[in-house]
Amino acid sequence: MVKKILLLILTLIIIQSFTTLIIKVKGQNQPTIQLYDITIGDDKHNKYPDYTDTGLCTFYFLVLIVENSNSGIKLITFADDKNSQISSSGLSNSSSEIMTVYVPNKPPNNYTLVITSKFNNDSSIYNNISINYSCEYIPRDSMKINVYFSSKYKIPMYLYSTMLYITGLKYPLGIVKVNNKSTNIGLSPYGPNVFKVNEVFKPVDFGPNKNILLDFLDSSNQIYTINITTSSLFFSNMNLEKNDITFKIYPTETNITEFGYNCPPIYSIIVNKTIDYDPFIINEISFSQPVAFYEIPGKGTTYLGKVDSPYLIDAQINNTLSQIHNETNLNVSSINTQFPNCQIEYLQETFTSGSSMFSIKINPNTTYQLFDYTLKWSEGFDYIYSWPFGFESGQNSNYTFKSSILQSTYCIKSTNYLYFGNENQIGIQTPQVVDPSSILPLELESGQIIHLYDKVYLINIKIKNVYKTKGYFVNVRLNDDVKFNLGYESMVDIENNIYETVLDFQTNIFDILVITDSYFRKSFYNMNEYYSINPLSKIDIRNPELVLVLIQNVTYLKNYINVTNKSVDNIIYFNYNGSEPNSDDSINFSIYIIGYDLILKNSVNFSQVRYSTWNSTISKYQIEFTVPANTRPGPLSFAIICSYSIILPSDFLPNSSQLFIVSKNFDHYGPIFSNIEKVNSTNEFGWKFTIDDPINGFSYGDIIVRGEMDSSTFKFHLTPNNLTRGNEFNGDYQINITLPNRCASQNYIITDVKLYDTQGNLGEFSVSTGFNGVGNSFINYLSDPTINKQFKKCNILNDGIDSSPPILTLFTQNLKVKANGIQFLSFDFQATDNESGLKDKQYPIVYIQTTEAKTLECVSSINFINETTANYTCSIDLPVGFGYNTDVIFSVYGFINNGGYYSGYSSESLKNLSFTYTINNIQLNKVIQIINTNQFKATDTHLWIVGRGFNYTNQKVYIKYNQDIDFSQTIVPTNGYWSAILINNIKPTNKPFIIKVNDTSSLQSNEFTVVPLVFIYSDYPTPTPTPTPTPTLTNKPQICLGEPQCGGSKQGYCSSTGCICYPPWIGNDCNSQVVIIPQPSTNASQPSTELPIIDTNNNNQTSSNSTKYLFKSLISIVSLRELSFDSKEINIYTFDKWIYTPIDNIKSQYFTSIQSDQKSMNPLTTNITVTLEWFNETTMIQFANSNITMNPSSIKYTIEITEYKFTSQLNNLQLVMSASFESSATKDICSLKEFGDTSDGDNSNFFKIQIEDHSLYGRFIKRAIIDSKVSPIQNQLLDSSMNSIQTSSTSQSFIGILIPNYKQSIIIDPDFSVLIDSKSVTNNDKNSVCTSNKSKLTSAQLAGIIIGQNPPTIELFDISSQTDKDSHNKYPDSTNEKNCSFSFNVLIVDNSNSGIELVVSTNDTNSFVDKPQLTNNSGKIYNN
Repeated sequence: MVKKILLLILTLIIIQSFTTLIIKVKGQNQPTIQLYDITIGDDKHNKYPDYTDTGLCTFYFLVLIVENSNSGIKLITFADDKNSQISSSGLSNSSSEIMTVYVPNKPPNNYTLVITSKFNNDSSIYNNISINYSCEYIPRDSMKINVYFSSKYKIPMYLYSTMLYITGLKYPLGIVKVNNKSTNIGLSPYGPNVFKVNEVFKPVDFGPNKNILLDFLDSSNQIYTINITTSSLFFSNMNLEKNDITFKIYPTETNITEFGYNCPPIYSIIVNKTIDYDPFIINEISFSQPVAFYEIPGKGTTYLGKVDSPYLIDAQINNTLSQIHNETNLNVSSINTQFPNCQIEYLQETFTSGSSMFSIKINPNTTYQLFDYTLKWSEGFDYIYSWPFGFESGQNSNYTFKSSILQSTYCIKSTNYLYFGNENQIGIQTPQVVDPSSILPLELESGQIIHLYDKVYLINIKIKNVYKTKGYFVNVRLNDDVKFNLGYESMVDIENNIYETVLDFQTNIFDILVITDSYFRKSFYNMNEYYSINPLSKIDIRNPELVLVLIQNVTYLKNYINVTNKSVDNIIYFNYNGSEPNSDDSINFSIYIIGYDLILKNSVNFSQVRYSTWNSTISKYQIEFTVPANTRPGPLSFAIICSYSIILPSDFLPNSSQLFIVSKNFDHYGPIFSNIEKVNSTNEFGWKFTIDDPINGFSYGDIIVRGEMDSSTFKFHLTPNNLTRGNEFNGDYQINITLPNRCASQNYIITDVKLYDTQGNLGEFSVSTGFNGVGNSFINYLSDPTINKQFKKCNILNDGIDSSPPILTLFTQNLKVKANGIQFLSFDFQATDNESGLKDKQYPIVYIQTTEAKTLECVSSINFINETTANYTCSIDLPVGFGYNTDVIFSVYGFINNGGYYSGYSSESLKNLSFTYTINNIQLNKVIQIINTNQFKATDTHLWIVGRGFNYTNQKVYIKYNQDIDFSQTIVPTNGYWSAILINNIKPTNKPFIIKVNDTSSLQSNEFTVVPLVFIYSDYPTPTPTPTPTPTLTNKPQICLGEPQCGGSKQGYCSSTGCICYPPWIGNDCNSQVVIIPQPSTNASQPSTELPIIDTNNNNQTSSNSTKYLFKSLISIVSLRELSFDSKEINIYTFDKWIYTPIDNIKSQYFTSIQSDQKSMNPLTTNITVTLEWFNETTMIQFANSNITMNPSSIKYTIEITEYKFTSQLNNLQLVMSASFESSATKDICSLKEFGDTSDGDNSNFFKIQIEDHSLYGRFIKRAIIDSKVSPIQNQLLDSSMNSIQTSSTSQSFIGILIPNYKQSIIIDPDFSVLIDSKSVTNNDKNSVCTSNKSKLTSAQLAGIIIGQNPPTIELFDISSQTDKDSHNKYPDSTNEKNCSFSFNVLIVDNSNSGIELVVSTNDTNSFVDKPQLTNNSGKIYNN
């Protein structure tokens, strides 16, 4: 009974709940129709007009409409604005749809758009949504156009020299309208409200500036024009004279056939003048400009360019455009790189995996000139082939060509197009056309983009269920670019259609996702746009647009670096839009030094790009990078890469933020041939040549020689180890080819050359592939097109020609699997030629092909060869996914006989000969594969590993370091995905190390070598400026001081400049030594240094806090003052906050900045960087073209100040430094200050604060590096005007370093140390300050006079300095005399009190003793 009651209660509860649910539906608490504004973008509802000179805005909104009744009744959607248009976005399902709302031509105002959706058959069931939006006038009062100019130090690799950044706006601008009066100039967007000023070269417009007129509409609907003066891209800051230029053209002929593919004539312009800015030189016809490539000291800077048609070379001479060379009759013939028209043969065969095969045939009537050729489908899949692919038989002047190609049997198109031989377009018929509606659509189910590191992202894509049949496949393509095609190799889960890869956004921005299949269907999805309604989804990509001009406060570890014959590491520091890092870790930066690749190939070598990290200590981004040896002097050309295609060229940085390169050499040009000799003997021939690279030196090279008739190929690899004479800068090499007795007479041609110097610059040449002819290694031989050719005569009947080509007699293949899951194909084959035999050292190639032009090349080796037969073998690993679920065909080409004829076999030919020509059993095995890692620095401890097949939860990473015999460290990944894993706790190392990944099933990856980036800063040389004549800065001759003079013969000697001291003695009298003290502690708040001298005899110390100091010194930077020409203070800047950066254990850096010219609307930020370096031992350094000896236990201040905006060109700067010295004793003590010139030849000022027998010593060099040149400066003692302190136990001095008016930067270099002196300070010393109870006589003297314990009967004291402190050392009595007169006062004491008269005399017969001036019973003062 109880159970029945409980069951009844439960039933009532369920019925009540069900009733409540029904009531909710019928009561329509959830509306039948719901509308949502899902518009993407912050600026879509509120904006400025579409064009800046009009007052009309266009709006696009996205509205999601959901019909909850599932009635199937059609909805009608409309808006209350009759001018609006509503259409389907194409994204819908049975109950929902996303509609696009278009609202055009709205003048500035606030608006509300009401969108209503209702049932088609019942207007009472409806709902609506209100969208508020506004069109606003561009605010004239707050808008500001900031103009940024390029300094144009170097010829820009970009086509703009002015940028505009428009601020004071709430929203991005639309199209900025350029007034029609602005000719040959325009704008293009370059980030949020940033615009590049584009310019077209027109000789009639030549000049330093151009005006661009921009039209805007104000709130009164009046158009106003803003006139902006821009810096012309086509004008240099350097002016040339005509005699500064030497022009040459190579070759000098006017009817020329290209010597190599894409190798037209080259011209050189040598500028015989010191270059601060690149001059403006241009080909007026092609608008191309020559580029500086090298500079040989004393021979000027060489610029190179190329011409391939009539040309007219202009240069900026005397600030006008002048013609320097003109050639109207130049005729350049290019090498023919096209095949004749080809024929298509279809084979009536369908392969197992749904493929079909056709053949391309060519029966030519022209000679094949060893060029490469491309096979490319209209869908973009392509492959570049070179000989021997397709060459079936013959020789190059009479050959047949036949190659077999796979295509999918099924396609939605009846015809696909194939491009072959560079130009030929061929229509390829589809064997079976497919109706797209008969198969499942290609739809994206989910997409995710995850930032990993730097600009590298992981992309994970899942596709909805697809049509399944053998041979059918689906690919994911990024940006609709076949280079980023994701197939089976990227499949995480083949059953669920999940793809994953890692993409570097540095090289490509990902904005379109394409799903495609083997039927050539395509589905497109844009990033940050909706692809699904349920759930509402879009692929979010975090790749924020950055405002490049907000990169500010750019400084360097070293602003000046010397790269003469050595590469130098450096660090760049900067802020972006303030000092804090963005919370979005995808915001980062990178730096690329503009060099060979960009100059010659217009491409970026991304392996040389270096990425930013956040330095929390100084609150700045920093990037470590390396400047190659012998980089061009002057400001370094580099780019800060903000995001894909948005870069900040260094020329746009202010002068204060330039990195100045010092180098005696400049070399961006690759090695070249300077001398070539042909060598030809009976069976051997070749070339002997001199490779010349006088600056960087030749590193290595590769040369290919081919037979002109039979394409036989000989490859040579050269290094300086192959030298026959000379060295890497100028050395002889020889390449030889030995032919058998049976051969065919023909030309042999050097077809390809690549010569690299030690810095990676390339000299190259090719007859088959395009290259920039400016870098031609044959530049000295362009007038001799036969220099790379050599005819080899074979003294055999009919010149040895054997027109019966080799015959394939055996061809087998084998597919195997390695332990790591990688599959490989091996081939064994045999060929015979009974007439002349097969040519030795020629290696046929087996081509392995699938659909979509995917091709592998398996180059054979020779197992056996005799007079008629050769056996070949080859083996090749198959890339993951290659050949899976598709057909694979084989072909083999490249058999050459000794009679000059070749043969090859297409897949069709192999089939006809009953050889194996296809397989279809390649599997998709599970593999773990390491492909790449992030850039790993020697100090890093974490590493991202990129590849495939990872599962970080059950895998481990093993590491073998440089000295390890086996793998010594095992690390469990801390994060990961299928295509990337992260490991931590790597030991810091500067040596390459090996990694591998194993999983729990013992599956093992490949071994991968990680090469750390190593940056070295501790050995930085002191900056040296561009070599310029150093001004003569020598101190005046000085009198040799000291008693004895210069400390005696063991401490120094007297020279014409004063005392020259022997180490360890220093000072103007050689009576002081450096005190060796421990390295002082570092002050992390400001660049001040305390040099303590500790009482080592203090035995009562109980803790570190009880350390007793005998002396303390403090050195600090006080202020920077702008002074007028008459030394009046105009501005003063004190330094309250410094940013501290430790560099190493002996070097620290401090950074601060000031705003100069603060009254200006655009004040300049002046950066002050102070580097403190401690020297533990005597070290020779170089500063300002002079050698400077740094004493042990000394501290050097290197102070760099960037551009300062002077209020007058007559003004100077003065950097004020303070130095103080203090003694712990306060009684019976004296102090003394000295300031003057040094005498040891370093031509500096010194100051010395001495207390008792210890001193603080500072040296101020009278030279500085000012605007990259060595210039004189003045150092002044400021104690009289700065209220310095001087007591007997504490003394302080202020020293002012006076800097003349400059433009770019200055570097000064004082240093300080503590000395112990042979003689203590006394009251007898001029300008000494002593305690009041300290007598004019020393304690010893007083003891002898007053206390007198057994004193001598007669005592004499020299007291001259008490009355005349210059009595012992002086100049001649008059300027026209050479002699000096001296007068000394001597106190004589008779301690016997005998009353006997004393007789006083001297050892100098020319001296005399006067009568006593003062006497008492026991003492008399005499004048001598």
